[in-house]
Amino acid sequence: MYLSRIQVSSSLAIQAQLATLLKNNSYGIHQMLWELFNGSERFLFREESACEQLLSERSLPVFYLLSRKKPIRDGSLFSVESKAFIPRLQAGDRLAFRLRANPTISRKSAVAGRGKRHDILMDAQYHWLRDQCKTHSLLQSGRKGELKQRLLDAKPGFYAGGQIESRLQEVSVVASRHWLIDRGSRMGFDIYPPKLHSNGYRWNLLPKKGRGAGFCSVDYRGELLVTDPELFSQKICTGIGPAKAFGCGLMLIRRI
Repeated sequence: MYLSRIQVSSSLAIQAQLATLLKNNSYGIHQMLWELFNGSERFLFREESACEQLLSERSLPVFYLLSRKKPIRDGSLFSVESKAFIPRLQAGDRLAFRLRANPTISRKSAVAGRGKRHDILMDAQYHWLRDQCKTHSLLQSGRKGELKQRLLDAKPGFYAGGQIESRLQEVSVVASRHWLIDRGSRMGFDIYPPKLHSNGYRWNLLPKKGRGAGFCSVDYRGELLVTDPELFSQKICTGIGPAKAFGCGLMLIRRI
């Protein structure tokens, strides 16, 4: 495996061209990086800002990419730095990590009869609102916004002062944290909860899939304990969670 850092060329013309191409375009980013390989190649990647990662004065994207093949250097578009990625892990190793993931939950549809993925944060908020409506003997059907308004109309004193928004935020954080903690227990590592942070929630549009189509992403950072080195190494290489083609699933690790 190879871990690569890919920076955009310093050419202003190329930067302007890429900025137009990549604006809100998850497909374009994947296609652009895929062309760094001869033939098909599956890879994981993560987009960062050069301002934060490299202390650059320009807000340009920098990509971290994990692949089985070494990317081809393209002097006109990118600066590519690659190194062999061979994690030598043992049970009990403590690691710091960063991960951008697409946390989802699968729920069966009463109509289709098969599982459908849902944004786990929005799903948690929806079910909390339904539970609150049930507690107050209110109608539990409708969209999230309708449930929220129903509670505000029926119990204005109980939910005054932005209490609903505050509770929805808490519910979202808990759901996103539990998603990763649960997966870790099945992927060869244990998360240390007090050090786990989740933020940067974002809805990423996928226009090619239809109006309103897209996926959520959440940024995680924290500390973990390796429990199954072989399994964990496999999961690092294959990625964690869905939406891997759109910049999710790459876990960056370092020893503590």
